This record gives sequence, C-alpha cells and structure tokens, in this order.
Amino acid sequence: MKAFIFDLDGVITDSAEYHYLAWKALGEDLGIPFDREFNETLKGVSRTESLERILSLGGREQDFSLEEKEQLATKKNEHYVSLIS
Repeated sequence: MKAFIFDLDGVITDSAEYHYLAWKALGEDLGIPFDREFNETLKGVSRTESLERILSLGGREQDFSLEEKEQLATKKNEHYVSLIS
C-alpha cells in the first residue's frame, strides 16, 4: 500500500443520508419529528450541537441532564453505525 484515503466528511461516500435517518429516528423516539429541511441546519455541526438543536426544535432542551444528552448522542451514533454497516 502506498496511500490511504480517509473520507471523514462524506465527500467520497454520501454519509449525510445515514446521519439524517439516525437523527430522525432519535427525534421520533423523543416525540420530535423533523424533516429534511431542518436536517440541513445540522450539516457541519457537532453531534452535541445537533442534539441541542433537535431538542430546541421540540421544546425539550431542558428535559435532559448532561449525562442523558451524552447517552442520546451515543444512541444516535450507534444507530448511524448500524445503518452504514
């Protein structure tokens, strides 16, 4: 091997769709449905900030402790990983 290519931002493969599906599933679990238009506001945003935006959309930003928010973000990421597997 002379080189490796790392696609960390979805340039080579379109990972955005899987992020959308994983966030949408988490949102629906929390009673916060959202659409692709809202999802566009999450592109390029950290997982933590994306979660905060979703919770704010549903008026639930004060409903979870920091630890619970970390668990929610981890749950989203686990779902994302299962989708790309």
